[in-house]
Amino acid sequence: AYKAVMKPVEGTILTVAREAAKAGLKAANGSDDALVVMQAVVKGAKRALAKTPDLLAVLKEVGVVDSGGQGLVFIYEGFQEGLSGKISSDVHDVTDEEMNEMINAVHHQSAQVQLDPADIVYGYCTEMMVELGDGQNLKHFDYEPFRNYLNTLGDSTLVISDEEVVKVHVHTEHPGTVFRYGQQFGSLMKIKVDNMRLQQESIIEREGALDQQVAQKPLAEMGVVAIAAGQGLGELFKSLGVTHVLNGGQTMNPSTNDILDAVKAAHAKHVIVLPNNGNIFMAAEAAAKAATDVEVAVVKSKTINQGMTAMLGYSPDADLATNQSEMTAQLPNVISGSITRAIRDTTINGLAIKDHDWMGIIDGTITVTDKDRKAAGIAMIDKMINDDSEIVTIIVGADANQTEAKAIADAVGKQYPDLEFEIHQGDQPVYPYFVSVE
Repeated sequence: AYKAVMKPVEGTILTVAREAAKAGLKAANGSDDALVVMQAVVKGAKRALAKTPDLLAVLKEVGVVDSGGQGLVFIYEGFQEGLSGKISSDVHDVTDEEMNEMINAVHHQSAQVQLDPADIVYGYCTEMMVELGDGQNLKHFDYEPFRNYLNTLGDSTLVISDEEVVKVHVHTEHPGTVFRYGQQFGSLMKIKVDNMRLQQESIIEREGALDQQVAQKPLAEMGVVAIAAGQGLGELFKSLGVTHVLNGGQTMNPSTNDILDAVKAAHAKHVIVLPNNGNIFMAAEAAAKAATDVEVAVVKSKTINQGMTAMLGYSPDADLATNQSEMTAQLPNVISGSITRAIRDTTINGLAIKDHDWMGIIDGTITVTDKDRKAAGIAMIDKMINDDSEIVTIIVGADANQTEAKAIADAVGKQYPDLEFEIHQGDQPVYPYFVSVE
């Protein structure tokens, strides 16, 4: 797939396919059970899908995941269900009316709406299928020169071929030139041209009309409010399915009234609240009791890492009690760590801590201290890893940087080569790094 695309872009279906294959291969090396391998593929695909907004700016700007990658995840899930013989409880036949509602939903807005038609450099989406021939007046087909020439005519070039047929997709200003070139190698079996500038104008007009309808939009059945500080964390939670992110957390705990306002902003009949901090439990539960027109339940996530893991148990089609139960059941599956700085000399659990030392806190307990932040991070993660560990996720705070995070991951990875590492920008204050081990 990467070879077929002239300029592969990360954050697309390619990323999801690659990471899914990587996870499947790892599982295949340890099992000959096709279902076990497929389960790993689905898990790897979902992790990669969640990362697509961090890899493609236009997705991050509007808070959506890549649609092609999401489609591939659905296909993989279908494979998994076919192998297991079990259909997921959140799958049902979709009526035309439901499909139209999903397509028109504001929260499924296309990233394309952010583009101005005038900014489209190559305006015609051009496709052709050529039946290759060996006639006297036909050129011999050679994949690389063929694709390279088409790439000079535009962008988004995709060429797939076998011994008999070559299929082409390219964005260009000259569709006729593409078709004439194809005819030099055989017969045109199929051609198609779409004017993307006109399509874009239609999208913008439709989205504008949708914006006017937001006030009249009916309440969703289910919503999720997550409490987190930092733009990156907010985007991560939304990519996992959170409806509304309330800015708050360590040193700035929201009030009961703040949480009630966030519940209202979720615009749903039933709302799950993820406090992501033990200090917020009481305010969240008070808000749940005080809510009148909305039924609210609290999933007691003590850390940001637990909150994200809890979303793996969330289903917008399940009822409130089921979601609360399934999401709560996910909480023990993650070990949470954080790096922060000491503000005074002290001794805790026999650990001597000096002012301005970096502390590694694992599930609420200070277990590591070091003058060097990178060293503290490495030592903390080492203590978090056990025989069942598979994935280490590092969330980079406002005062840290991706370079140091990668250095930490590389150092731990040398000692534990079978672990997978993910690094996300969280922008959280106070804690340079949040770390989860699953």
